[in-house]
Amino acid sequence: MRLMRHGSLALLLSAAVIAPSTPKATPPAALPATLLVRVVDEVTRIALPNAEVTAASTRRLTDARGSARFPWPEDGTLTIRVRQLGFRYADRTLHRGTSSTATEDTVVVALARAAFALPQVVTEDHGRCDESPDPASIALSTSSMELLRFGAEQYDTFRATYPFNVTLARRTVRNVPVRNAPKLENTLEQTSSLAYGDVYKPGKVIERTRTGYFIPVLFVSTLADSAFWARHCFVARGVETREARRVIRLDFYPSRDISDVDWEGSAWIDSAASVLRRIDFRLANVRDPRAPRRFEGYTTFAVPSPYIAVPDSTVAWWWSRISPTRADDQYSAEVLQSLTVRELAYLR
Repeated sequence: MRLMRHGSLALLLSAAVIAPSTPKATPPAALPATLLVRVVDEVTRIALPNAEVTAASTRRLTDARGSARFPWPEDGTLTIRVRQLGFRYADRTLHRGTSSTATEDTVVVALARAAFALPQVVTEDHGRCDESPDPASIALSTSSMELLRFGAEQYDTFRATYPFNVTLARRTVRNVPVRNAPKLENTLEQTSSLAYGDVYKPGKVIERTRTGYFIPVLFVSTLADSAFWARHCFVARGVETREARRVIRLDFYPSRDISDVDWEGSAWIDSAASVLRRIDFRLANVRDPRAPRRFEGYTTFAVPSPYIAVPDSTVAWWWSRISPTRADDQYSAEVLQSLTVRELAYLR
């Protein structure tokens, strides 16, 4: 009996040693949750900040390192379009899980520099315009128009992504006939980036008030407004030198079927950086005796962040009571007003 118990125990121990162990199941690797898009210059490999990356209905600007992040959709496939002023746009279809890391996929998009090579999204009905430009001028006009609108769209995206407060210095000089010296007014004003600038209202460029009228000045956002494009003709006059920069001059004016008051003028686009540098504007089709006899001005632009043009100063002058001659300039106007950005304070 003892031997049997001992023998049985030895048999059990032997069986425990010989029996193979069952391996534990390895859990599947976690799929990346986000996609990191890095945008660089194809030649220099320098990161491109403020490039527009569009995925589905989401549009974002790259940060200072040229990066933007997007969550992966459930099906693991994402189509993106990358655009930047002065570069050819790029389309990519990406699939989830191509990165060696478990938390984030990374893709590098290298953009090739090419002046005025943005997707063609505008057509112009030359029958509504006063001129019939040659094919070369049409091509330059179309490319310049696209740059102008894309730059305005980028500004709108920029101020929504990086909101800021604006401090403005307003200076008004009024030449009052009963006074020997002009009347001066200096004020400081503050507003937010989203409220900064006047809204374009077709047919209401001059707004009536109880004491007179108010004129919403042509703002950079107007250049991305489809209503503004539908009412105007655009003609590129070629490349000129202005303030030591090579710039493209793009003239605009109301089309033939527009009889109410609207804007005409010129936009000046930096041919190297592809950013807006200046807009000259004046009222056209003014026939109302209660409206200003002549109203004109200009806006200059600064570049506080790469490829982003922000209004820096606006100067306007007008005559309300007398009809000026061609020789009259801003210093002989009844009212000369300037609005200068004193400070931009970013909230984040």
